[in-house]
Amino acid sequence: MYSDFENWTKDKQFSLQDLFPSIAKTDIFHIDLSIQNTTVKTVEEFNNLTNFQQKIEEIQLANPTKIIAGGYLEKRALYTSDIYNSKNSSQKRNIHLGVDFWLPENTEIHALFNGEVVCAIYQDSHKGYGGFIILKHTFSETEFYTLYGHLSKKSISKFTIGDTIKKGEQIGFLGNTLENGDWVPHLHFQIMVSLLDFKDDFPGVALENEIPFWRNMCPNPNLLFKSDAL
Repeated sequence: MYSDFENWTKDKQFSLQDLFPSIAKTDIFHIDLSIQNTTVKTVEEFNNLTNFQQKIEEIQLANPTKIIAGGYLEKRALYTSDIYNSKNSSQKRNIHLGVDFWLPENTEIHALFNGEVVCAIYQDSHKGYGGFIILKHTFSETEFYTLYGHLSKKSISKFTIGDTIKKGEQIGFLGNTLENGDWVPHLHFQIMVSLLDFKDDFPGVALENEIPFWRNMCPNPNLLFKSDAL
């Protein structure tokens, strides 16, 4: 399934302008939030939302024409909530399976492809997804899913399972910290080649020793955008 998706993307390139049409930016400033990063050096700094928001704003001010993004398969030390506990060990899930786009609350999110809504849920858990949507995309060469996490609660309310969405149609808006799982506003964007047995959730973070499995299950979103910065 991974190889089908990878082959499908080889001669295709999608623009971030299609995903974020209201911000008129396509270039990326890569942000490192791995355990070696120097932007937020401790868990406490990251979870201090005022402090981290200020860091994001400083980076944005210095790079006004770029979207702050990164994180695919990044090992992070910031997942301290119990929702990241492993069921079979004492380890925390700490490998990020998507790309985070650090954009202001209320930023519009639009569909890159025609799709079918297979999940539209609001999670009120601390450090969960907040509002999130999963779309199913079917092409003659492949089938895959895209996940949009940390949306506003209102974004979810207009969808029911089975709804269709057209390329370019608005999916929703980024939520604020009170409704997005208690995060600095951003979009968690993830690709899956299967939903496995998940129906109303899907992992956005995995155990380090499971990287080979999840790399194949959740391809790099940059296969779509082909950005040197990502």
